Amino acid sequence: MSVTTLRRLSPHSSAVTSTWHSSVVALPAERRAATPFHTREWAAAWQAVRTEQVRSRHHLFLQDGSSQHRMSFYQVSNSPLWHAMEDDAGVTRPTFEADVLYGPSLYGEYGGLPGATVPVLAEAVDRGRALARDIGTEALVITNIPPVERTLWCQARTPDTEVVLYWAHRARVGASVDEFIANFPSASTGREFRSQHRRGNDAGLTLKIARGSELQAHVAEFGTQSVRVGDGHSPALYGTDMLAPLTRVPGAVGLLAEHSDGSFAGGFFCFRYGSALYLWTAAIDGARNGDLPIYSWLMYESVKFAVDTGASVLDAGRFDYAYKARLGMLPVALMSAVYLTRPNPHLVSRLGALHTGLNQHVLRAWNKA
Repeated sequence: MSVTTLRRLSPHSSAVTSTWHSSVVALPAERRAATPFHTREWAAAWQAVRTEQVRSRHHLFLQDGSSQHRMSFYQVSNSPLWHAMEDDAGVTRPTFEADVLYGPSLYGEYGGLPGATVPVLAEAVDRGRALARDIGTEALVITNIPPVERTLWCQARTPDTEVVLYWAHRARVGASVDEFIANFPSASTGREFRSQHRRGNDAGLTLKIARGSELQAHVAEFGTQSVRVGDGHSPALYGTDMLAPLTRVPGAVGLLAEHSDGSFAGGFFCFRYGSALYLWTAAIDGARNGDLPIYSWLMYESVKFAVDTGASVLDAGRFDYAYKARLGMLPVALMSAVYLTRPNPHLVSRLGALHTGLNQHVLRAWNKA
């Protein structure tokens, strides 16, 4: 059963209708999504996720004239990724004291609702916040909004507060690895980048490319070895329950480093989608590799793969800020808009402390670059 609303937001705006659905599969087919994180397959993967403790799932279908949009909302009681952000920020107590409604999941690098008009965004916030109240959560959090959309969301409905949880990193690929390296801030960084790749080659590393269903055989390795390189967090951020269905997202591909005996050394779980190669998460077998520069070797191979497949942009994802700054990648602040279900100045204060702590964490990393 679905519930529909019809609103006329101003004398000059079109009517926006919206309906709730319990499964994304039931929704009408949509135009090509802006990123892999906005695809129907990504939303479907969260129907059975357990690593992030999701208590309920709600999919909002919005119609604005001939334009159609979908946004997924998740009632979460425990998010390992949110807790990792609290660790980075150095806050002394949990931010939330009850469940939170995320729209969509924190785990998607980019959130928001690309291409939607302000009336559609207003409808999404209104329906989302009403749902958040009805199911007893503390807040609605619209996650990971890139700068180009932030103004639109604020124009639609002013959030109670905003938090930049992390920064994405993007770089132009060019026609070759040499052209990519030519854009590094210093020549010494380029020499080191090449040297680390040669060290990996000399040690017998080879690249295995696993596309789509081929990646299924490696999700256990990602589940046990996944780390946020340089940030020191536990592998519990990702689980096979999360990774296995994500192999069905369009463009899913594993770039895997193998030792000369064929064993797993490390890998990037990626999406080659649209004009970009997205490096979503990394898995490194640190116990065996010692000081072998697996991560840097994979980064070099990722650039080669991006060039070979015609990608114009390398999106190197979140975290490991110092390393990516040394490579001259453009940092992109991803803002999350928080809409409270009731006045709560203490929660606003804790969110402010989280925002400040995360900003200081990033600045410290950039100063080391």
